[in-house]
Amino acid sequence: MIIEICTTNLSSIINAQDAGANRIELCENYLVGGVTPNIKFLEKSIRISKIPINVLIRPRSGNFIFSNVEFDRMFESIQKFKNYNISGFVVGFLDKKNQLNKTLLSEFRSATDGYDLTFHRAFDYLVDQEKSLGQLVENKFDRILCSGSKIDSEKGIKNLNYLNSLARDKITIMPGGGINTLNFKIFKNAGFKEIHLSAIDKRISLDSNYDIIKEIIEMSK
Repeated sequence: MIIEICTTNLSSIINAQDAGANRIELCENYLVGGVTPNIKFLEKSIRISKIPINVLIRPRSGNFIFSNVEFDRMFESIQKFKNYNISGFVVGFLDKKNQLNKTLLSEFRSATDGYDLTFHRAFDYLVDQEKSLGQLVENKFDRILCSGSKIDSEKGIKNLNYLNSLARDKITIMPGGGINTLNFKIFKNAGFKEIHLSAIDKRISLDSNYDIIKEIIEMSK
């Protein structure tokens, strides 16, 4: 099973790779759900990371209905980040009817050609997820990060299982949101190939916690 850790600082990256995580989703500002990291943070992250980095492209917090100006910023960020040694990108967006825009899907896949591409938890807000999954497959997205349209993945497990049955080998469904050491085995036993978590214990800090990641890694074997 592939374990992806959402990291928003350098300590989290070090903890993730030292504990045995497989991949990093790099972003900033954990408390608002993550936004596009700045270039300096990206450069420092690449220097210390020994595992693949996928970069979140999200111009602001809040909803996922972006303006044309915001989309332009997203594409500009992608072009800048392609100058660095990263593995992929994480994007997500909706139109005003909570559907996917075919043209934008194609444009994002074209802009990230040759890179790993994840559609993030904006998927949880789509009104026709079966159709949307098909559109993401058609545009050769690699995975969908979602929580089954619930506040966390454990509550959304029924829908996640359904999406996974639709996806088969065409696209990866990666549960994310509220995954921890207590509920991890639910996802392992359900047969998911990848999971996403921040592994943060807020009682301690907003760093991804080495011990939590290590325990998840051990349980995943």
